[in-house]
Amino acid sequence: MGHKHDLRLLTAFQTKKVLTLAGIQEVLGGVSEATARRALRRIPYRSSYNHNGRYYTLYEEGSFDRWGLCSWEGVRFSRDGSLTATVMRLIAEAAAGWTRRELQELLGVSVQTVLNTLRARGKVERAKLGPAYVYVSASSARRQLERREQMTRSEQRRSEASLEVVVAVLLVLIRHPKSTPREVVRYLKGHSPPIHLEDVAEVFERYDLAQKRGRSS
Repeated sequence: MGHKHDLRLLTAFQTKKVLTLAGIQEVLGGVSEATARRALRRIPYRSSYNHNGRYYTLYEEGSFDRWGLCSWEGVRFSRDGSLTATVMRLIAEAAAGWTRRELQELLGVSVQTVLNTLRARGKVERAKLGPAYVYVSASSARRQLERREQMTRSEQRRSEASLEVVVAVLLVLIRHPKSTPREVVRYLKGHSPPIHLEDVAEVFERYDLAQKRGRSS
């Protein structure tokens, strides 16, 4: 009987992807909850880390993305099973740690309680970098924080460079209001560092400059 239930359950998951325990009982022919749970334990499965774990899916490595996550219609699963294990793995694997907001955007659920729990257990540490806390693995905190600091400095440099391009483009347009992006590039020839057409086009698009001048880029 168990083998028959296993085949039915595998077939059901291939078709429906996500099932509740009640759904599993139904596809197995109205069996008891205990029988449904035994059938689940005989196959590779994961329960959802949102919706209080009430949904189940077949565990197939290829169904999970590079972060070890997958979702169907708002139901979220992790190869690790629980949200706590997932957050701990993601932080341990991260080159530069994660902020709470980054984790929440990736996982689609609140993670503050989990982060507090992991910190209390000594598994995770946090450090204030800029406006936000960065959560890192206790075993590799220094390396991760150094990498985060490098990334932050790099982002700041890119932001400063972007601002320099915007100012340069706007100064040209003050002097030559009807210039197209290609004409702006010609006026900026010799600028150090060089400003390319794609840079100018991005500024035009960002500030809707072509439309305001009644010209196409």
